[in-house]
Amino acid sequence: MAFKKQLEDYRFNLRRKQSWKYTAILAFFFLGFLSLLTSKFYIHTDDRLYHTKMFEPISTAGTGNITLEERVYYPTAHALDMVVKIDQGEDENLSFSAMEKANPNVKLPVKVVYEDEGYYVVRVNNLSPHWEALAFDLYQKNEEKETVNVEDVTSDSETDSTEEIDAHALITTLYSDQRKTKSEEGKGTKNKQEYALLVNELEKDFVKKKMKNYEKEITVEAKHKRQTQQEMNELQRDMKYQVQEEKADTESKIAMEKDAIQSSDESIQLYKDEQKILQEKLKKLNEKEQDLVMK
Repeated sequence: MAFKKQLEDYRFNLRRKQSWKYTAILAFFFLGFLSLLTSKFYIHTDDRLYHTKMFEPISTAGTGNITLEERVYYPTAHALDMVVKIDQGEDENLSFSAMEKANPNVKLPVKVVYEDEGYYVVRVNNLSPHWEALAFDLYQKNEEKETVNVEDVTSDSETDSTEEIDAHALITTLYSDQRKTKSEEGKGTKNKQEYALLVNELEKDFVKKKMKNYEKEITVEAKHKRQTQQEMNELQRDMKYQVQEEKADTESKIAMEKDAIQSSDESIQLYKDEQKILQEKLKKLNEKEQDLVMK
């Protein structure tokens, strides 16, 4: 009887242990399902939004390189100011358009605040407090609208009609993520004079950068010239110990080295001439800055 009772107690304890395991498994799945349902309340979902970087030239087909030089959001004024530079090509007859992610079906008011020597300061107004992202389009427009003749070949009539084409070509789109855009809280937008000074300073930085690049090119060409001169001197020394057939080949190589040296001299002179032009440009920009400050 004692053995039978022990066996029954063992079976009861075994069933109780197995029941505890099943309960733990069910609780684990229930908690996992509940966590999945409530995850949106405490897990931050980060939508991937495009954000055009500043100071990185964007190559375009007909207008040249376009660079976003400055971008500032003014929450108080519900406005975003962007400074865009057209490096080369035709920068005339440009138009701009903008829309935000919060209201994608509404075109925002766009105004050119300041324009000078390829720089455009464009203000986007009426932004929502949480606009999230902005698409800023640049278009090349023609003054005259184009027309084409359209002939209805299926009709017996010989009359032609004309169809107007809206001659606006999209150049590029600049994107702005609100989370990554510089914001100036409690400040009003800059005026035309402030942007004139800013553009002047940006142009000065651009000129200084080009001058440094020319200085680097001069250093590289001077080094190449020294190496070429050394190689030519070695060839000339070797000619003392060469037979007539070998000398002819060496003289040909020496002539090529002389041409390379002359090419380096011409490049160095060209870079120095460009530096002089840039120095004069920098001087004029400094004078312009003084005039703007005095206004």
